[in-house]
Amino acid sequence: MGSFNVIKAALPLMKDRKDKGPASIALMSSMAGQAGIYGFAAYSATKFGLRGLAEALQQELLVNNIHLSIIFPPVTETSGIEQVEFISVLTFEARERMPEITKIILKSSPGMKAEEVGKITIQGIKSGSFSKPCRLDGRAVAIATAGLSPQTSFLMASIEVVFAGLFRFVALLLQWRGYEIIEKYNYSHKKQQVE
Repeated sequence: MGSFNVIKAALPLMKDRKDKGPASIALMSSMAGQAGIYGFAAYSATKFGLRGLAEALQQELLVNNIHLSIIFPPVTETSGIEQVEFISVLTFEARERMPEITKIILKSSPGMKAEEVGKITIQGIKSGSFSKPCRLDGRAVAIATAGLSPQTSFLMASIEVVFAGLFRFVALLLQWRGYEIIEKYNYSHKKQQVE
């Protein structure tokens, strides 16, 4: 609701601006807003919700020359966080309660520095990109999950159409790998409880 309330407060001023040049709204989602992650049911739901908000607003605000960008960063390292395996936007308490399986799954995804994510965010806003993944794996997830998201580049739209099936297949392989990790963890955990 935080993003929604900020947009609701700022939008009347943006619509009534004297300079009718392009304006932008950027929403910070997460790769967990493109594909659900074990242990992040509520977090993923809010990040998926931002995508729906951005898609609807993009259509509604075109007439006002206001462009939407939604950023999908991976695990992000912020100052004060030495271990990249934690998603930076989670509170300290949430990190402490994170299921062990989630920590194992997240270790397979290299993190990014917050400064890198910031630069990519600014580039996305300046270029008018709607969807802005932060790395190659994020781009693959974006292509696999493009659905009806707006696309301002004819080249990227063509790539999405041509490669959607392939990236969907790769995404399924990765998803099955995640299920395998979950299954192995649960099996070994149950085995330890029996012993």
